[in-house]
Amino acid sequence: MNILNLGAGKLTPIVDDKIIAPWCMVHVDQSYFYGDTPNVIEMRYETWKKESDGNNIEMHCISDVFEFMERTTMIFDRVSMYRFLEHIPFDRVAYFIYLVSTVTKSGGLVDVIVPNYKVLAEMIQNEYPYDKEFEASNILLTTELLNEPGCPHASIWTPIRAFYYWQLEKRFEIHQTNMFENFNFDGRDIYMRFLATRL
Repeated sequence: MNILNLGAGKLTPIVDDKIIAPWCMVHVDQSYFYGDTPNVIEMRYETWKKESDGNNIEMHCISDVFEFMERTTMIFDRVSMYRFLEHIPFDRVAYFIYLVSTVTKSGGLVDVIVPNYKVLAEMIQNEYPYDKEFEASNILLTTELLNEPGCPHASIWTPIRAFYYWQLEKRFEIHQTNMFENFNFDGRDIYMRFLATRL
């Protein structure tokens, strides 16, 4: 099984009963101190396919995710992106989803965890600056809505937007049972998680 972890950083995909060993996991992120180039990743993958003997392999790729998906010949059973989709600029979202479709096998899954802006909007609507929890809530909201200038959040995601954009060109389908609107991740309960199936 092949797993692609986009914008991975230190996050690894959630292992569930759909992830079957032996697996090859490729983490792609430009922020790594060390790692392989895409061509080395592909050579190591071909060697692993021939000689794996049931062993799992993990590789770290120092590459821009767009460039990696544009150029790789690898096809993945599963693509994960946790706390990454919101960093894709809105004007590149359609192209990004297209690229994800080119590296995901038919029937494969795309596993996404992203801030649910519907939850964030409700927090803003219900906030009260004189509440003792206001400062903590404000830090969370400011971080999730704006993030750092060098790595801004550049697109807005809600469940309905996920259904719309990921199904727009009929490359993916999201079943209602695979949409989790209130998902607690990394100590925060402002996320949603969805699994999109490659058609």
